[in-house]
Amino acid sequence: MPGERPSRDALAPDTEYRVVRSETSIDVDGFRKGEPTGEIECLECGRSHMNIDEIPHREDCSQRWAKTDYWRERFLE
Repeated sequence: MPGERPSRDALAPDTEYRVVRSETSIDVDGFRKGEPTGEIECLECGRSHMNIDEIPHREDCSQRWAKTDYWRERFLE
């Protein structure tokens, strides 16, 4: 389709993300130091979100259009 963006699988081996872990004590952010916060960070552009499909990637990030099958099935079909 014209104008359609190529979509990659966000969970493919060639995409890189990390689970964000708390770097402070529980009294600062509600998480123990080292405990996952629930955020996922794109290792290419450094942006993060609670949902891998909603990360506001930088415009020049190669993972910008990476989405899960769940997202593609609901929003592209």
